[in-house]
Amino acid sequence: MWRITAVLACACAALALAGAASSTTFGVADDAGKYADDGGASFFNMLTDLGMTENRIAVFWDPANPTTIVDQAFLDRAVPQAMRRGLEVMFAIYPLKARALVDTPNGVQLFAQYAARVAQRYPYVRKIICLNEGNQPRFHQPQFDDAGNGISGYVQEQAMAACYDALKAVDPGIDVIAFGLSPRGNDDFDAVSNVSHSPIRFLKEVGDAYRASGRTTPIADDVSLHCYPNLNTDAPSVGYQWPKVGCVNLDRFKQAWWDAFHGTGQPLFREAGPSGPGPFVRIYVDEVGYQARVAADKAALYTGAENVPTIDETTQASYYSQLIASMACDPNVALLNFFHAVDETSLPAWQSGMVMPDGTHRASYAAVKQAIVANQQCKGKLAEWRHSERVVGASAMFKTLPRSFLVRADEGFSYEVKITKPSKTRRLTGASGQGEAAHDLLFKLPKLGRGSYRVTVTLRAETNPDRAATFTRTFRG
Repeated sequence: MWRITAVLACACAALALAGAASSTTFGVADDAGKYADDGGASFFNMLTDLGMTENRIAVFWDPANPTTIVDQAFLDRAVPQAMRRGLEVMFAIYPLKARALVDTPNGVQLFAQYAARVAQRYPYVRKIICLNEGNQPRFHQPQFDDAGNGISGYVQEQAMAACYDALKAVDPGIDVIAFGLSPRGNDDFDAVSNVSHSPIRFLKEVGDAYRASGRTTPIADDVSLHCYPNLNTDAPSVGYQWPKVGCVNLDRFKQAWWDAFHGTGQPLFREAGPSGPGPFVRIYVDEVGYQARVAADKAALYTGAENVPTIDETTQASYYSQLIASMACDPNVALLNFFHAVDETSLPAWQSGMVMPDGTHRASYAAVKQAIVANQQCKGKLAEWRHSERVVGASAMFKTLPRSFLVRADEGFSYEVKITKPSKTRRLTGASGQGEAAHDLLFKLPKLGRGSYRVTVTLRAETNPDRAATFTRTFRG
C-alpha cells in the first residue's frame, strides 16, 4: 500500500450570472403571536409593517394524547387574526418527544393522522411542514442502530410518506413540506454527545429508504431547511464544509436531493435551462437567525446568561439584509423565515429578533423592512443550478512532488487507483479507499521496473457512486 497523507483545503461555490424577478417570500418562524394575550393582533400587525407575508407556527404532537391538538385554544385565536391581515400561516407539525415515532405503537400512522386532523380543523393553512430536524437527537432518536448504521432517515422517510398521504387525503392542494432539516450533524454514532446526522448523509438515507419501499408517488411537494451559521459570528457568506449545509451551500443540498430521488416518483429541483414541465420541489429556508447582544439599558428585560458569542445590532441588520438579497436571487428558494421576530427573554435561548421584549426595534427592523422592498426582484447574480453527474470539484494534480500526485474533491468520495501497462488492463498495483471533502490526498508512486506505465484514478461520489470522475497519466518507471 502506498503512503497517503491528507492536507486540509477549502471549497468554493459560485453563482451564475443574471438578475430576474424573485418568487421568494419572507416571514418569521415564531410562536409569539400564537401565545400573545391579544391573539396575535399586534404581532401580525408588526409582520405586515415589515412587509412579511408568512408566519410559521409550531404544532406539536403529543404521543400520550395522540388525537388532541396541542395549543388548540391558542391556534383558534391566532389563525383568524392572521387571516384578517392577509398573512399566510404555515404549520410545522412534529412530535414533542424524540422517540415518539419509534416508541409509540403505530407511531408513524398516528402522527400522520394527527397532521390530517390539524389540517381539517384549520383549512386556511395551506402549507404544512411535517417533522422537524430529524437529523438531530433532540427531535428524533435513535439516529443509529447498535451496529452504527444510520436509521433516522429510514424512519423519517416512512413518517414523511404517511404524512404526505394523510394531508393529501384531506386536501390535494395542501403544500406538504418535508423535514425542516438542521444544517449540521456529526455522523458519529460513537460521539460523546449530540449523536446526529449531517443533512447530506441524512438525505442519502431517506433516498435509499424511498427506493427500497417501492413507492412511486412523492413524499413531499417541497422541502424545508434550517441554515443557521456554524458560529453566530460567521457572516452569511461563510458556509460549512460538506456534508453540512449553510445558507451559501444550497447547491450542495440540491445535488443531494437529486442523488436521493432522480429517476423516482419524487420531484426534483428546477434546473437552469430546459427543465421539463415539472412539478418541481422548492426550498423553504424555514429558520435562520443571528443573536444580537443586549445593551446594558435593556438587560433587565432578560434572565440568565448568554451562551454564544453575539454580534452587534448593526452587524445583525447587515447580515439579515444580505440573506434577503441572496435568497431573492435563488429561483429554487420559495421562502426565507427568520427565527425569531421577537427576542426570547431567557438569554440561553434566542435573542435573534428584530424586536426586543418591550417592543423596542433593533437596527435590523428597519434594515429588513427596506431589504424586503428592495428585493422583490433579484438585484445580483441569479443562482442558477444544474445537477452534476461527476464528482463535484474532482481534480488530480500529477505535477506535484517527484513520483507522486494529489487528488481531491468538494464532497466525500471513494477512490480506486490502478497502475497498468499502457496497452494492458491487468492491474499491476494500486490502492482504494475513502476520501474526505476538501482534503488533498497525496499518493506516492511505488518503485517499478523500467518501462512505461499508466496510472488511472477513479473517484466516485459518496452519496451516489454513479457519479464518477476518472483521470489518467502515463509515466516511465
